[in-house]
Amino acid sequence: MTTKTEGTFAIVAALVVLFSAMWNPLVSVAVSLVTLVAFSIYKFIQKDK
Repeated sequence: MTTKTEGTFAIVAALVVLFSAMWNPLVSVAVSLVTLVAFSIYKFIQKDK
């Protein structure tokens, strides 16, 4: 995955977290944790290849 694609995913994830804060703060926390864990797992898997 290119740096440009990773940047796009990071921007989309930030927007999702930003707009989920309008629904409920607990939803925002859950979305941000899931996104952070998923991105960390992805980066860890890419590092091993």
